[in-house]
Amino acid sequence: MADTVSGTGTITFMSSGEMSARLSPAHRAVMARLTEPLRAIFIDTPAGFQENTTELAEKAVGYFKQNLQQTLSIVSFKALSEATTEQVASAAEKILAANYIFAGPGSPTYAVRNWIRTPIAAAFASRLHNGAHLVFASSAAIAASRFVVPVYEIYKAGHDPYWVDGLDLLGPCGLELAIAPHWNNSEGGAAFDTRYCFIGKRRLKKMESLLPETATIAGIDENTACTFDLSARQCEVIGAGRVILRHRGQEKTFGAGSKFDWEEFQ
Repeated sequence: MADTVSGTGTITFMSSGEMSARLSPAHRAVMARLTEPLRAIFIDTPAGFQENTTELAEKAVGYFKQNLQQTLSIVSFKALSEATTEQVASAAEKILAANYIFAGPGSPTYAVRNWIRTPIAAAFASRLHNGAHLVFASSAAIAASRFVVPVYEIYKAGHDPYWVDGLDLLGPCGLELAIAPHWNNSEGGAAFDTRYCFIGKRRLKKMESLLPETATIAGIDENTACTFDLSARQCEVIGAGRVILRHRGQEKTFGAGSKFDWEEFQ
């Protein structure tokens, strides 16, 4: 793990339950770090291809009002291909003006295609390194990785295991991560293995073999959050489950309520 750029913000990865009472304490813990009035936004890009994108954004607004007693503004940016230069700039400006940036479910590869190498990705990085707090759940969390799991392509379409380049938001801090929410998913039941971000144990081993020696898979159990504090270089686990750091088949496990330093990624 290289010790490179430092920063003052946090990024919290939520595996699932990002709009449930179970993870309201995680949202509140992030908000408690603020030293100025909350300016919270929800950006809808990861689900921009879905027909229910508007309803999802409205659900987030309602969740903030009912569960957190806070106001959440929507920054709608559904598709880069349909946006003007001015609209891209406007979305980036709204991100730069926020201090709590929330994004969630959808498709990680769709999010990457619409964010990577744009002013929006640059705005995420700028705010993270300059004191804001990012809360990325599910697909948005995966998109923030250096190495992105193409969940839909592998799990739904049957593509052979491979990785996609992601936003790499923690790369400048020396962390080379593949973030894998839904680590303990059990939707497949006894019929098929949906653990490890829906790809199962067999494909996990194959994908792990495709990673460079320097990379770490950060697995996050469902209904669990992990906050990365850039200034403290420390992680905190909140919620019902665990965070698992996996490197070449070897795992370190951290339960809810625990904190661990970034040296654990080595």
